[in-house]
Amino acid sequence: MTATLGAVPNQVILAQGESYKKDEIDESMRLSSVSIAPHSKIELKNATVMPTDNGNMLFFTLTVTNGENTTISFLDYWVKVYNKSGAEFTPDLLPLDKQKKDIPAGQQVDYTFYAPVNDATLLQDLWFRITRWDYNSADLEKAIGDIRFPEQASDVFAPEAGNKIVQIGNVPVSMEITKWSALQNDAYITPKLTLKVTNKGQASTKLTGYQYALKASNGAMYPLEITVNGDKQQLQPDVPLDLQLKASQLPASAIGERWDVVISQSITVTSDLKLNVPVTTLKVSTEQQTSPALGSVVEYANKDGVYQLKVEKLDRLPWDDQDVLSADLSISHNQADALPFPDIKAYYELDGGVKVEAKAVKTDRAVGVPPGQTVHFQLVGKIPYTYPFAATKLVLQDKLSDSAAEDMAQFMLPPTEIKLPLVAFGEQQSITGAGRSTQYAPREINTYTDGKSDLLEVQLEVSNQEKRSNAVPRLTAFLKTPDDALYPTKIREVKQKLNPQGKALVSFAAKLPKGFDTKGLRLVVGESVTEQRLSLTDDKADAYINAVEMELPVEKPAVSTGLKDVAFDQYSISLSKMSTWLDSTQLRVNFQYDLKKDSFFETNNDGSKLIIQFADMNGNMTYEQKYYLESAPDKDDVRMELGEHNYKMTIKDSDLLGKIQSLKQYKLSIFHEFQGMRKLLASQTMDWFAITD
Repeated sequence: MTATLGAVPNQVILAQGESYKKDEIDESMRLSSVSIAPHSKIELKNATVMPTDNGNMLFFTLTVTNGENTTISFLDYWVKVYNKSGAEFTPDLLPLDKQKKDIPAGQQVDYTFYAPVNDATLLQDLWFRITRWDYNSADLEKAIGDIRFPEQASDVFAPEAGNKIVQIGNVPVSMEITKWSALQNDAYITPKLTLKVTNKGQASTKLTGYQYALKASNGAMYPLEITVNGDKQQLQPDVPLDLQLKASQLPASAIGERWDVVISQSITVTSDLKLNVPVTTLKVSTEQQTSPALGSVVEYANKDGVYQLKVEKLDRLPWDDQDVLSADLSISHNQADALPFPDIKAYYELDGGVKVEAKAVKTDRAVGVPPGQTVHFQLVGKIPYTYPFAATKLVLQDKLSDSAAEDMAQFMLPPTEIKLPLVAFGEQQSITGAGRSTQYAPREINTYTDGKSDLLEVQLEVSNQEKRSNAVPRLTAFLKTPDDALYPTKIREVKQKLNPQGKALVSFAAKLPKGFDTKGLRLVVGESVTEQRLSLTDDKADAYINAVEMELPVEKPAVSTGLKDVAFDQYSISLSKMSTWLDSTQLRVNFQYDLKKDSFFETNNDGSKLIIQFADMNGNMTYEQKYYLESAPDKDDVRMELGEHNYKMTIKDSDLLGKIQSLKQYKLSIFHEFQGMRKLLASQTMDWFAITD
């Protein structure tokens, strides 16, 4: 069954009438047959003009019906082709049809011809003359009839059709274009189509030796390659097969109103001549498609298989003097075996013109895309925080080499603004990436001061929800005021891995003006990103993803009036058996301390010290001692160890008695120092020389 291909690009009229196919038009529109015997005839089954490597070529098929009781020899007949100007074109039979010399009684036989024609030839300008050899004639032949197109030929050409039954190896095969898309990038488009083929016969057949092409509305021809299932050539009865077809980098002007998908078969005529003989043409309307949006699934096929792509969400996150655009892309597939990751490139197109490059960050611990599972990527780009835009298009590409990339999909995303999910105090935020299951939540806040400015620390309690040991995720955070001012923080992180259900204390600290009102402050926190990966232990973050706003607890403002069970971080300390000893140059303050630690938490004591301060109540004598906790950077540094220990704090001063004007009372205070600033935890006033409990 032969169909059209179309002629040269400047013959746009061919879009209205390009092929004649008897079986696809109304019976009243079919061309008249030529009688060759009382019950036998020759009729034009199909005809088309198409461009080939050898110039424009006319292909047509004649059907000979033998209604007689004896065999008819086709060697007795021939066909000539003329145009309306009288020019003659010489047709020749395809090699296989040259072997079909006879038409048995009661049978029909098809004969397919080809004939070179000139570039200006239109199908409707041609007519066919059937002749019979006549040895009694001077010309040795006799014209027995003509087949002509009517003056208004448009009614006899093939109708618009997106699905057809085609004979493949004498087996009827249904062919239908079920999907199409055209991704546009700059001045080019990348058409992709799905051709569904179904064997409607009783025997299997092979789909081999066929070529596929796309003819644009202007008549230009572009080859289509099979990107998926090209190796599956065996068609079983009633088992559909989807072929993914793709053309690369067509000019955008080629999209037009309609495409023709042309299916042809390569036939060797001579050692010097090979022809792609048209088999059928499927019409595809190129009516404008709506770009997929959030939640829509787009299929992408490459040599590895067919992927399903979906954008789950788009975030606009605050980042210093910029904003981070972050889209959550999920990748899955329906194949039996795992597929490798495409090498993803991406960019955002804002308001149809501004391109913002995006980095693809894999957020699941996976080496490929397993069957039936979903793997997530975050596509991260940055824009100035003051930049407004209304429309966002996300363009995904598969990097084929350093200089080549293929469009995978384009998503139209809704306008976005900074509106982060709010996590109420008492609730936890989860990290759900495969192999990274973690929960975290604020535990407490602390304000430290040096008298000139304040330092606000937010402690997060992080727990490992995996069944294996797991590193503490790298997080980035900002403090956000009710009027959207943003303060960057420094992290004190834990580098040890956590056992299953293990916990760590991670803290973020930001310097604030002295006396800053912390009411309504929230912590903006997300997973740190460096280049195109989640940040590792020693990486410096250049963006973050999956950020949320977390409500913070109220700071415990009260200072303990006793020195027992004073809590800070994961520690608590108790001082007891305090006493003093004094002479003219030396003061000794004796005490016993009991330092306890919640060992279930992994912590980091960098920048953290404990200060015990002695102050005479009626004089100007003040002294303090700083202690590292558990370990110290230098052997001469003073440290406190876990458990109960006696300690003697010695103060030497030649003018000691002059500074102490009264020996009535003194005060011991405990401070927690963090990053050079301190917070008063507890104070207790005691009598000189008395021994406390």
